[in-house]
Amino acid sequence: MDFKKRFHLIYFLHQIHSDAEDEIVFPALEARGKLKNISHAYTFDHKHVVEHFNKISRILDKMSGLHLSVSTIDSNIREKGMLRYHHLCRKLQEVCKSMHNLLSDHINREEIELWSIIRDFFTNQEQGKIIGCMLGRIRAEILQDMIPWLMASLKQEEQHVLMYLWSMATKNTMFDEWLVEWWDGYITDITNPVNNEGKSSQLCDKSGRYDRLLKLSQDDLEMAIRRVSRDSCLDPQKKSYIIQNLLMSRWIIRQQITSTEVNIKNDELEFPGKHPSYRDPLKLIYGCKHYKRSCKLFAPCCNQLHTCIHCHNEDSDHSIDRKSITKMMCMKCLMIQPISATCSTVSCKLSMAKYYCRICKLFDDDREIYHCPYCNLCRVGKGLGVDYFHCMSCNACMSRSLMNHTCREKHLEDNCPICHEYIFTSCSPVKALPCGHVMHSKCFQEYTCFNYTCPICSKSLGDMQVYFKMLDALLAEEKISDEISSQTQVVLCNDCEKKGAASFHWLYHKCPSCGSYNTRLL
Repeated sequence: MDFKKRFHLIYFLHQIHSDAEDEIVFPALEARGKLKNISHAYTFDHKHVVEHFNKISRILDKMSGLHLSVSTIDSNIREKGMLRYHHLCRKLQEVCKSMHNLLSDHINREEIELWSIIRDFFTNQEQGKIIGCMLGRIRAEILQDMIPWLMASLKQEEQHVLMYLWSMATKNTMFDEWLVEWWDGYITDITNPVNNEGKSSQLCDKSGRYDRLLKLSQDDLEMAIRRVSRDSCLDPQKKSYIIQNLLMSRWIIRQQITSTEVNIKNDELEFPGKHPSYRDPLKLIYGCKHYKRSCKLFAPCCNQLHTCIHCHNEDSDHSIDRKSITKMMCMKCLMIQPISATCSTVSCKLSMAKYYCRICKLFDDDREIYHCPYCNLCRVGKGLGVDYFHCMSCNACMSRSLMNHTCREKHLEDNCPICHEYIFTSCSPVKALPCGHVMHSKCFQEYTCFNYTCPICSKSLGDMQVYFKMLDALLAEEKISDEISSQTQVVLCNDCEKKGAASFHWLYHKCPSCGSYNTRLL
């Protein structure tokens, strides 16, 4: 089972690797006029590797079948089964050796032929964008498996480079915040404080407060790293330690700052809401109007139990910080306990929901949900790399059908221009406009009943050619005197952003460049 788990992780990582190259790296190289035909050879390699993966998968399935059935048969058949099992083991070893050689040759060729070209012909910013496109397709669960494994296999200097590149590629996102909340001490173990070895420990004052370090912006951190890198007085090893400390120190410190937990004694205290709540009272299905689940959350801010965070915020005059939630109540046994996927009571052991996210404190038994490590929020969908990807520039999860879109930096971190609700944490579906701005889908439907331009930048909300042709026909039928028809007016087109002279009219002015009527007089 351990072998199969590791195998499926490697299989999935190879899929990410091959998709990233076929869909991101090779098109970027070809767009620069480099290696126009080499992508065919690598794509063939990818297919050849997949054939090997499928062979291993079939062998493992056969071995699992033999392993399960060997205890239920007589001794003669068991002996034949064991011979068959050992034969499959040898076959598996041969295919794995072949796979190892194939992958090693493939990766070595890529490092020799491709990565030197990428370093020479792409700026650091462009490389960061390519890395961001790759990371935006990797699910949080895969990152959780991949990061410790990857860190253990890299040298210290390579770890610095990797984390620096990742921090640059994800600088517009909540990736740092997700890493802090998920990272369970692994980074602390591999990044010991410099103490007397270097001066980075001076960033924390003697009283133990870390305010100065926690207030450092990303630009300040980069500047500090560059200063250390240029310092000729430091030897390479000491530089390496200090840079790594700078990169990881904020994460380590945030891990060390623990919030005060409320101690709850179930036998002595009763809290408001200490009873089951039902999503469907007739069928006795636990939950609320927002989620189907078998637990309630304990809100330390008001010492009350609510089925979900939304229920708390609707019933209270304040909002709850999800990070402060550490306790839950099982709706079956009514025991208040540390938050987890199942009830800790031995006699109960009820599953709280099919989906559980310990970061968002989210339980749901109804929908397909995934946690995005770059939004650091749970979203409805099958997941990154499946039906969604995360755009690092926009800092938004988008459907894979929107791979080519107009990027606007952090455009979701704003209010809807119609209802003014904060979009990034909104539960309502969001509509991306052709200009790159966004609004709620419901607001879009209502707004477009009487307007066809973006309320922020005034660009057309879609292809308006049919409407503009109707205006052409309408204006052609109008009778205007020769004196007025010979006059022109200077207009600015909201769609193509060009100035031009349009024929005089009291209402409609056609752009001479693109034919749009979405213009304004200057």
